[in-house]
Amino acid sequence: MKLQVTLDTYSIDDGISLVQAIADYIDIIEVGTPLLLDTGMVAVELVKEAFPNVEVLADTKIWHNGARIARSAFEHGADMVTILAGATDKEVETVVSVAKSYNRLVAADMSEASGLVQRSAELEDLGVSYLMVPSGLRRIDEERDGQDAFHRNTRAMGGTPLALVRNVMRGLSDTAEVAVVDNITLDNLDKVIATHPGILLVGRAILAADDPAAAAAEFKRRMDA
Repeated sequence: MKLQVTLDTYSIDDGISLVQAIADYIDIIEVGTPLLLDTGMVAVELVKEAFPNVEVLADTKIWHNGARIARSAFEHGADMVTILAGATDKEVETVVSVAKSYNRLVAADMSEASGLVQRSAELEDLGVSYLMVPSGLRRIDEERDGQDAFHRNTRAMGGTPLALVRNVMRGLSDTAEVAVVDNITLDNLDKVIATHPGILLVGRAILAADDPAAAAAEFKRRMDA
């Protein structure tokens, strides 16, 4: 089980500074979409140069022109790129083919997926390595009707925390894994670990902690226990 930390800063210097204290405890650094938009693919290169022993995911959210975007990300040092679950099968196949040519991986962002459980199985068949699935751990009574599909999907599964994760995992074979995202904290970590995902995506629970290094160390200790 890998621990991924998301950098959603707008400054590459700020992002690298945030990671320096926790790099020994994390497996994957996600270069978030805001940072990619503000800095470009050079952000991926700078993060990889600063942390060569940590995997780097470029949150490219590919929809089209996937071959060009994926090649650029991989040539700048990314170990993984993201594609939107709603992209066409042809686009997914193209991006997976490019990733294989670089010996890299593709993760699918399931946040806007329709029929998420079925689409997850389809994406696995197309060669996607990770399905980024919402945890459902956000407080249901804080959600509003206008919120995004990430949370509507959770309500469609009865609003039960981690129900969607379990349903997706039941529909997969053994070639893809689930990456769980959304409101994972030390308080609910054990419940998430019990679903046996491939990756845990954590942001504020580590980066906004009073002691980010201590928080990251505790996440990793409990994940490896």
